[in-house]
Amino acid sequence: MMKPLFLAFALSLPLFTAACTTPGEEAAQAQARLAADKAECTRLGFKEGTDDFSNCLLKLREIRAIKAETRSRDLDRMNRPWWPYYSPGYPPYYWR
Repeated sequence: MMKPLFLAFALSLPLFTAACTTPGEEAAQAQARLAADKAECTRLGFKEGTDDFSNCLLKLREIRAIKAETRSRDLDRMNRPWWPYYSPGYPPYYWR
């Protein structure tokens, strides 16, 4: 009994540690995201250092935040039952 439990733990440990990111990795991702946003704003014709360029960067950040919130709400909605919350806990066909 103990051997399968240890084996399951040993196999799942790398998965748990792979999901964690270090602050250095997060900073690198933020820098890469900023570089991509700057390239996108430059491609759209904005000059770096102007107010319009800054507004472009802010708008891209806002769009990313809206997408993340939408994704979060969609995932939350998928985890809910399809019947309303005021029900007794069973789908409507059990209410008879």
